[in-house]
Amino acid sequence: MEEVIFSLECQAEGVPLYYGQRVNSGALYRWEPMATRMRWGEVSRFRRKLAERSVQGEASRSVRGILPVAGPVPYQGQTLIGWEVYPGESLFANFPPAFTLEEGLAALEPLVNSYTTYHQQGLTVGCPDWHRVYLGGKGISMPDPYSLSYLATPQGPLPKGLSACHPPEIYTNQPLNQSGDLFYLGLLCYLVLTGHLPYPLVQGWPTEALRQGVIIPPTRWRPELSAEITRYLEKLLAVDPQERPSAEELSSGWRQMNAKRRSGAPLKKENNRPWRWQVRLFWRLHRRRAEKYLLGCTGVVLLVVLLGWGLRAFPQERNVPPAQAITALFSAFADPSYPAYLLDGSAGLWLDLLAAKEERKTAITALMDHPLLEVAEISNLGQAENTASFEVKLVWHHWQAGHWQTVATRERIRVVRNRTRWVITEREQIN
Repeated sequence: MEEVIFSLECQAEGVPLYYGQRVNSGALYRWEPMATRMRWGEVSRFRRKLAERSVQGEASRSVRGILPVAGPVPYQGQTLIGWEVYPGESLFANFPPAFTLEEGLAALEPLVNSYTTYHQQGLTVGCPDWHRVYLGGKGISMPDPYSLSYLATPQGPLPKGLSACHPPEIYTNQPLNQSGDLFYLGLLCYLVLTGHLPYPLVQGWPTEALRQGVIIPPTRWRPELSAEITRYLEKLLAVDPQERPSAEELSSGWRQMNAKRRSGAPLKKENNRPWRWQVRLFWRLHRRRAEKYLLGCTGVVLLVVLLGWGLRAFPQERNVPPAQAITALFSAFADPSYPAYLLDGSAGLWLDLLAAKEERKTAITALMDHPLLEVAEISNLGQAENTASFEVKLVWHHWQAGHWQTVATRERIRVVRNRTRWVITEREQIN
């Protein structure tokens, strides 16, 4: 039986744990009690299985992204399993992490390499225990998920919708395999590099977007992401498992991207057009609902038109004087939004009215295109590392009495740095 020197019991996120040093290796481990009791024979088989996975998943590199799990070890009436302690904290304790793109790529490299090692040995990693994914000086690491389902669930926070994210093939009752592993790896890489979930939430759930493969482009959150990184992230999250790259291909590409970043070689930027992906996401997520609404609205419009034609076919019970009818018709035609196809007679009869409609549309467009204000002058009043103050002269454009009126104002503005952008926090008008 393995010898371990244990510390006193402590708590982390509502879960009891011990820190213990393995006598044979001298490494410090984190030990947690199993919430499920096992018979002696089951414990022996479970110990052999963990030992086999530990040997097979052992990486040749000194830094490992997937930490082998040791045990079970009996202690004070409990059965403990544990993994080596790497300095750091839970990834989602302070999320999103504040580091540069280069730091994010470097932090993920040990984890990518560990997935490659496991897959080369024919092992499937499984769904990560998101509460036990750690960020430290050695990068992103997590214990082997194989045995973590026997442990109590920590009470720490997770990004909304993350626990519901699984490979799309799971919903068709396919078993989890190495392609599913790569989906989870891609999900974790997307979270670390962008600080956001890759799927829009529909009623608080990502399931609809996930099954349809509706992914928010990573450049929406990090415009500096290269096209190569973006392509890897989107392939890892593909609905079709065959489209996902292998772990070896990903590991090789990851090392090359890190090398390019460290050498300062330029990477091709992704062409980011926010309005396109917003329209695409909305349509793909709500297409069926929109088609139903569109079909219903079309039916209502047709019913109204047919009803109108039917009413016009019947003689009116009350004779309206011609002068009153003309006044009522032109009052209706005077509305700029009155549909042109409802005008009586041929189009040639209403050329002047149609021209007036176009003139009004042009005027509205011109008003909307004119800026509300412009910066005429700006003077620096003082600047520190994360704060700055400026005096700004603004020219405002007001549409009054059919003419543009300009008004100049002066303001004292204070800005504060928020990660990679500046945020206006104070505005004070100067007389």
